[in-house]
Amino acid sequence: SATAIPELLGTPAAGGPVAELWLGTHPVAPAFVEADGARRPAADLVGPLPFLLKVLAADKALSLQVHPDQAQAAAGFDADDAAGLAVDDPHRRYRDRNHKPELIVALSPFRALAGVRDPARTLAVAAGLGTPALVAAVRPLANDPAAGAATVLRTLLTMPAGPAGELIDALVAAAERLRRARGRPSADGSAAGGSHGGPTLDNPRDGGEDDLARAADLIGRLAAAHPGDVGIAAALLLNDVTLRPGEGLFQPARMLHAYVAGLGIEIMATSDNVLRGGLTPKHIDVDELLRIFDPRPSDAPVRIPRTIAASPGGLLRGWDVPVADFALTEAVCTGGGVPVGCPTVLLAVEGRVEVTATADDGTAVAPVELRRGGSVLVAGHAAVTLTGAGRVFLAAPGHRPD
Repeated sequence: SATAIPELLGTPAAGGPVAELWLGTHPVAPAFVEADGARRPAADLVGPLPFLLKVLAADKALSLQVHPDQAQAAAGFDADDAAGLAVDDPHRRYRDRNHKPELIVALSPFRALAGVRDPARTLAVAAGLGTPALVAAVRPLANDPAAGAATVLRTLLTMPAGPAGELIDALVAAAERLRRARGRPSADGSAAGGSHGGPTLDNPRDGGEDDLARAADLIGRLAAAHPGDVGIAAALLLNDVTLRPGEGLFQPARMLHAYVAGLGIEIMATSDNVLRGGLTPKHIDVDELLRIFDPRPSDAPVRIPRTIAASPGGLLRGWDVPVADFALTEAVCTGGGVPVGCPTVLLAVEGRVEVTATADDGTAVAPVELRRGGSVLVAGHAAVTLTGAGRVFLAAPGHRPD
């Protein structure tokens, strides 16, 4: 989005797209802090953080992708090293030895694709679109509902350019016919939701007729952003969901996913390990993607916020995730003090709050005012309290899951 992140930060929009704001110690783009009148790398104060906190503003779909688990990442990194590939080589598959689980929490309606959809629903979508090449490509879902998605994905991603182009042209035409028949406007990408309005179709958690309507809409939007990309067809394998503001989506290892449109807060393990499968001009290694891809059908892993504590001053809520790399919570402050434990990074998205803290030895830390778009790093262990009216996201290392 050209406007969402500048508006959050209170800075003028420069005209071009601003996709992400990073708050962490990731070596590709580490954050700096203002402390005692000096500007210093955050890592100088806290060392390398196991997580990266982001604001993500998508006006068009990000790539279809899968992240490895911990063992796959370590083995893949060593294999790329043995092959003599530099860490910055565009054909390198693994850039570190870490896994990369992610959680995105919607600030606006946020559309995403995540996890292999029930094969019967995808087969019904293919039949409804009436495109013979797609119907043939997804037939393995009927023969092998548990793992047929891997065969379908290989067929699509290795399809020669000519037939692939014909398939996508036919899908775009079929989607346009469906939209016109249902009285919906053409999907030219301009109404894809972006950072403010969000996707307009209802949340399709029950399948049925909504699946076909959303598939037609999705094809048009993806084609406008990624014309001719065979990932448009591959995207139809996945659950298509729209998060309501406050809902989260967890991306575990090996799950194929893509973010389509919206504004959200994302937190992830510090890693660059991404295997891409379409909707991108970047390198795609089909064999490696399919080696780590989990083809089993599943629901999209939507997370509903859980209230952790409530008081007259506000509430603290969080999203449960089964990883120890990070924990994300949100403080909704309504005037009085809200104790928030000991977060590492605080990011205000609304209002104005005062951050006060007491170190373990009882020393009071000078208070800091945090306004919308502002962020604070807590460099040591301290009990933090927020006072005022606003919303603040809090990132910290997580706890080892049971």
